[in-house]
Amino acid sequence: MADIMLVLLIIFMITTPLLQTGITVNLPKAKNPLEAQDADSKDAVVVALDRQGRIFIGRNPVSESTLLESLTKKFSGGEINKIMYLKADTAVLYGTVVSIVNKCRQTGVERIGLMTEKERR
Repeated sequence: MADIMLVLLIIFMITTPLLQTGITVNLPKAKNPLEAQDADSKDAVVVALDRQGRIFIGRNPVSESTLLESLTKKFSGGEINKIMYLKADTAVLYGTVVSIVNKCRQTGVERIGLMTEKERR
């Protein structure tokens, strides 16, 4: 019985990281971040900036020039409260993050959540 449990534990340890959605980035740490359960939902619009400055919507890479068009398509369903989440690696320049936020605002996004990791005390 213990052998079966160990095998199941190993299977879960291997498959859990594969189930994560989106691109993995090294998020900045914050002491008092607000919880946003909507960010993990399947319908959430998540824009990610990785260490190299590449832009992704979900897992799909986009260029900075096509970001505006891609987000407009994402929000073409007539949503009243347009919400998106931005994951930016700590190595990305602040100016790049501001530029992406500006492009997202041009699409009519009303709220942008900046994703962070909770700092452990």
